Amino acid sequence: MFEFPPMPSVTATWRNDTYAAISPERPELSARGKTVVITGAGSGIGRQTALSFASAGAERVVLLGRTERTLKETAGLLLSTVSAVVHAVDTTDEKALKDVADSVGQWDVLVLSAGYASAVSTIASTEVDEWWQGFETNVKGTFLAIKKFLPTANEKGAAVLALSSGTAAFPTPLSPGMSSYNASNLAQIKVVEYLAAEQPNIFAASVHPGIHDTAVLAKIGAKPDQVPLDNIKLAGDFLVWMASPEAAFLRGRQVWANWDVDELKLEADVLQAGRMLTSVMGAEEKLV
Repeated sequence: MFEFPPMPSVTATWRNDTYAAISPERPELSARGKTVVITGAGSGIGRQTALSFASAGAERVVLLGRTERTLKETAGLLLSTVSAVVHAVDTTDEKALKDVADSVGQWDVLVLSAGYASAVSTIASTEVDEWWQGFETNVKGTFLAIKKFLPTANEKGAAVLALSSGTAAFPTPLSPGMSSYNASNLAQIKVVEYLAAEQPNIFAASVHPGIHDTAVLAKIGAKPDQVPLDNIKLAGDFLVWMASPEAAFLRGRQVWANWDVDELKLEADVLQAGRMLTSVMGAEEKLV
């Protein structure tokens, strides 16, 4: 069974549940009039993200996933004031994604929640196709979704938030057998950093959403009653905050939903001045 080590944090306060500062009902976090596109929206974190943005006043929530039935279930949970649009699509299908992007038109927030955890196994014993599927979904799927939706991003400013796993930051000996999942998540984080560097009108960041009872958790061998689960509303509400102007200083960073946003904001100048929370260790960082 996979055991979680002590979690890294850049804030003194560690959050396991939603709280006032990231409430979708805060006027400062309003998504009123916005179109929000969410991949992996048929369940879990993707579904909660749709609910949170609906609570923040989003005008249109576009739900993407492989199973139409579960997407429609998510749509049925949204407020009646929200226009819910369902597209059954595989994020690794380039043509299908382009067709969806063309159909959606202009958008304001793109949340990349679709992910895949390959079976836990050593490199020597893993099945090649199963190992590579992590890269197909987590890297290629992220790349294609970004590439196909970029042309229709709101020119006045848009946000791309890619969900990544905190296990990618763990020392390798603490996550044995997870080479596909962690390596593909690290590659995804780098793709998002490049997006932030290349597109000045796009706010892009990677977000570890916390630990939740999802299919991915089961796939890596973790049992819900033996790990420190977070309330899933924390993930959805934190993503609403990340898409707001308050999080602008986190452009190109990898952030954990468990970190207290008020304490993060106090470190805004420090974070913007250096390379903290990125995949690069520069000369100003010290090895410890």
